[in-house]
Amino acid sequence: MMKILKLCILLGMLSASVSAFADYAPANVQAVLKKMYPTADDIAWSQDDGYYVADFMMNGFDTKVWFADDAKWVMKQTDWGTMDEVPAAVFNTFAASQFAGGMVQNVVWVQFPEWQPIVAIQVEMANVQTKYQLLLTPYGDILRERNITYADNTLGASTFL
Repeated sequence: MMKILKLCILLGMLSASVSAFADYAPANVQAVLKKMYPTADDIAWSQDDGYYVADFMMNGFDTKVWFADDAKWVMKQTDWGTMDEVPAAVFNTFAASQFAGGMVQNVVWVQFPEWQPIVAIQVEMANVQTKYQLLLTPYGDILRERNITYADNTLGASTFL
């Protein structure tokens, strides 16, 4: 009985420390986020490949912002969900592509401080259960097409940073 009690206490302490870490970002990172997005509320913090990620709603869209340890902003993603927000050139390129017959699963607008923005479209092809990710410029140029059927974290730091 005593061993079970000790195990429960240990597991409780471990889970408390993991959840506290997941909701944590250093004060300098939090300050930069608040300066960039003063109206951001209900911010959930996580980490991705050593970057701090703030997740919150902005203008009705799920928004994620990545920061380096030194609080430098490195990436922002706005989850549009559908093709409704994409630039016309992106829509036209997608409509003319081999993926046009697939079902769009998600659309994300990705911004960087020093590079052009990217539109990431996730599409599932009918009858083959294969998912693809298309990365396009705002001008409709396809940067990359890749099979993501078995991929995890397809829009994380490892994809772009």
